[in-house]
Amino acid sequence: MHQLDQFFKSSRDFPKIEVEEGFRFIEYRSYEQMNRIRTWSSQHFIVFVLQGEKVVEAGGAKFPVTADKALFLRKGSYLMSEKPIDQGVFQSVLFFLDEPFLEQFARRHADLLPSPNRASQAPAIRLHITEPVSQFYHAVLPYFNTPLNEARRRGLTLKLEELLLNLIAEPENASFALFLNGLLQSKPTIASVMEQNFMLNLPMSVFAQLAQRSLSAFKRDFKEAYAQPPGRWLHERRLEHGAHLLEHTGLPVTQIAFECGFQDLSHFSAAFKKAHRLSPSDYRKRAAAHSF
Repeated sequence: MHQLDQFFKSSRDFPKIEVEEGFRFIEYRSYEQMNRIRTWSSQHFIVFVLQGEKVVEAGGAKFPVTADKALFLRKGSYLMSEKPIDQGVFQSVLFFLDEPFLEQFARRHADLLPSPNRASQAPAIRLHITEPVSQFYHAVLPYFNTPLNEARRRGLTLKLEELLLNLIAEPENASFALFLNGLLQSKPTIASVMEQNFMLNLPMSVFAQLAQRSLSAFKRDFKEAYAQPPGRWLHERRLEHGAHLLEHTGLPVTQIAFECGFQDLSHFSAAFKKAHRLSPSDYRKRAAAHSF
């Protein structure tokens, strides 16, 4: 599992535009079908597919994204897969957006956002693509091959602001506008953060960062929400998810272990057997027998 925003930031394999500290554009291509992989990002981002199909799984739902479609993804954990078109190429443009950048945008245009007592906690939001929005995505492509001076950087900053304004102008993008509104109103709930990200094998400080809290405030709010320490809850929730995957999918046990946030198969197997008195394989066999 890799951190998506940091992977693209350090990789030299994909063209990128470093406009300013607040946001980054990536042109991503692949030529082989990618199986489901777990990834996470410390930045919010938009995926706009140019060719092929991408499937994003978040919050118990699947979001297929085909050519000329886009998805806004809140920072956090996702399962992703992609399929090139006609065994050719999968191509997309990704826009990584720092929360302070989006918050500044939301403050400048607060009068255009929904009523202040509403916010969206959705991890993934489908974006309605109009002609001006589509033109922006395609207009960015030439910049990947153009040296960026200060004038062009400022121009791209203005273009991105225009894109965001065009998105919130559409009633179909009300969920995205609600997300922006939420940046001005409140922190995400502990429950929404943990249900999206419990599969991540990360230090507690990173969970606190995703929840926009200090570590001490995160632990305090977590105990209020769940009446137990986060470490114990994470362990139990991962095993619960593992049991669900064993019962309802044909995924290999090794893949299930990693998708649930365990470091390796032996750690998962030992913890699962201690909780259920059965190995993962025997648990799956018993569940299959009971289904008939």
